[in-house]
Amino acid sequence: MASAGGGSLGLLAWLLVLQARLAQAPAGWRTPVSSSPSPSWGGGGEEPAAAQGSPKASGSSASGSSASGPSASGPSLYAFTPVCGNSFLKILGGADAQEGRWPWQVSLRINNRHVCGGSLILAQWVLTAAHCILSRFHYSVKMGDVSVYTRNTSLIIPVENIIVYPEFRTLRTVQNDLALLHLLYPVNFTSNIQPICIPQQTFQVEAGTRCWVTGWGKLKESVESVPSETLQEVEQYIILYKKCNEMIRSYMPSTTELVLEGMICGYNQKGKDACQGDSGGPMVCEYNATWIQVGIVSWGVGCGREGIPGVYTATSPYSKWMVAVVNQATSLYSVVFLILLLCFVQPLGILVMP
Repeated sequence: MASAGGGSLGLLAWLLVLQARLAQAPAGWRTPVSSSPSPSWGGGGEEPAAAQGSPKASGSSASGSSASGPSASGPSLYAFTPVCGNSFLKILGGADAQEGRWPWQVSLRINNRHVCGGSLILAQWVLTAAHCILSRFHYSVKMGDVSVYTRNTSLIIPVENIIVYPEFRTLRTVQNDLALLHLLYPVNFTSNIQPICIPQQTFQVEAGTRCWVTGWGKLKESVESVPSETLQEVEQYIILYKKCNEMIRSYMPSTTELVLEGMICGYNQKGKDACQGDSGGPMVCEYNATWIQVGIVSWGVGCGREGIPGVYTATSPYSKWMVAVVNQATSLYSVVFLILLLCFVQPLGILVMP
């Protein structure tokens, strides 16, 4: 009898030690930080405008749907799982998105009101921009529908926990602008709900690659403009951060580097851009018939201004952090379950003692 009790106490001690080790989480395990929902000069976390010239058709990393390179199914390309990035519709062009074309797109909401975009990366995880997160609010996400208001095929799921990247900054420029949302429960994948692929840290997208940005943001830069009711899509062509920094600094002279490593830009032409309400949404590129998220809508100068790219948080430099956060959450929940189970089992052992 005593040995059984001692075994339970030993197990409990082991679990507590394990939990303490797991508590040494990757940076970023904290409650939402208080920050402005958009950079003051960025017009509400806009997406990039569109790109000059024609995109390159091929490249060593990723260069659009016709690119050649490592197999999309290879284990070294995706941070989480190769079972991602599947869209059941082909892109035909136009502004309004069709149902099922961007099945990873989500709407981040406060009190059922759209505030930002986001992307489903796993059944219980959403990726968004850190500047979308405000303290003291309860968030939910809506997914599975192109309408930001109605619920035809969509789900609305509460957000259980928010992990903001610990080095997120808005001083001088917006840096490390990403956050992970842990949903209250996992979703079942359908033709309208699918995860997007997150590339590994070594993945690099080539300048000139044709990509797409989606969101429910404003259709015009003007103050009186209202967010779109239907999910919008726009082509963007990749500009690497050094060139992008030169373009933006030529427009707004600054002694500070504004576009830094860990950022990526997109441009197409005047009027082809994202705007307020699109922040946190995905920039995705088709690569070997699989869609990969290369950027998160972060900030920009106005909306769709000629010659001014929009700035995104590049996803690949942060993929290790994302994987560590997800893995740690899974481990912590397992430990909590075991401790709760032990709490139920041990009293039973006491009851049978003489």
